[in-house]
Amino acid sequence: MRQTGELSEVVENGGCVAGQVRAVGADLENGDHPPRFSGAAAGAVAAKLDAAAAHAAAGSVEEALKIYQDLFEAYPDNCDVLNGLGYLCLQVNDAATAPQFFNRVIALDPDNLRARRALEAIAGHRRAAAGAPPGGTLVTRVVRPAAYWDTDRAFTAIMKQIPYTLVDPVRCYMLYQCALQASRLGADAAEVGVYRGGTARLIAAAMLEAGARVHLFDTFEGMPSTDPAHDVHREGDFSDTSLDAVMKNLAGLDNVAFYPGFFPATAPPVAHMRFALAHIDVDIYRSVLDCCAFFYPRMVTGGIMVFDDYGFETCPGAKQGVDEFFRDTPERPWYLPSGQCVVVKLPGAHGE
Repeated sequence: MRQTGELSEVVENGGCVAGQVRAVGADLENGDHPPRFSGAAAGAVAAKLDAAAAHAAAGSVEEALKIYQDLFEAYPDNCDVLNGLGYLCLQVNDAATAPQFFNRVIALDPDNLRARRALEAIAGHRRAAAGAPPGGTLVTRVVRPAAYWDTDRAFTAIMKQIPYTLVDPVRCYMLYQCALQASRLGADAAEVGVYRGGTARLIAAAMLEAGARVHLFDTFEGMPSTDPAHDVHREGDFSDTSLDAVMKNLAGLDNVAFYPGFFPATAPPVAHMRFALAHIDVDIYRSVLDCCAFFYPRMVTGGIMVFDDYGFETCPGAKQGVDEFFRDTPERPWYLPSGQCVVVKLPGAHGE
């Protein structure tokens, strides 16, 4: 197995990945490879995959690579990790190395659609380069946006206080900007799916000057029961947290309130309130629908609902829940390249 730093050189310089892939294959054939993750580990790995994908989408290739490298060393036979590395190669225009990862995925999972589409696109690009009619999508270099999340001093100061969050800086910056806008609307904020309290601290800090409170809902014990028909996550994921730990992480903020237990059973104390911001980070279908049903009619005009995991393959139920709920409302969800989804309450909509 490669040591830390070597995989970075492979992706950046288009080094010889074939030997590494062959080594992984040999390990698999000998039965010498780590077991597939489960339980609480599955939630942590899924969150890391989401973070790596968000970094890659934002053009932060080095940050994405660090995460994928750690995952690759622990789970060399995981198709999501291998696909991520393959697409990262394409993002830096290394179409020669990428097929090594995608072909390994096909060897593990012959029906893997992401890997097959990538290989078809690479083949199409090669045909086009040779003068033949293109049979697939051209692989092009991604133009990187300005990383304002790294230069906004107020934001970076808050981020230094939350090293325990699994949400990458790009998503945090999107949420931070939404919180600043919401702070002008004269209403409180809420977050469902607090985990260790990183984004809760971000929201509370952003809205502190406006006097808004942030109402925090979570079991503080991990994921509730899930539906395999809609969800990838399983009951008990993200269980490496507790109410006491989160309260310590948010120490010094006097504008937060905690509601431990299963939402929406814990919601009656705030049922009479109106909200300027609702951050929904629950990962699963049923919980997303419950959050939409509770908060949508209670959002003020211009209020913002942010769905953290709408665009991530590890949370298909989140997208399905949002799409179903807002299918017949005046609002339309805005999908962000960070993987988040935003809904802004229109005047005259339900609840106004």
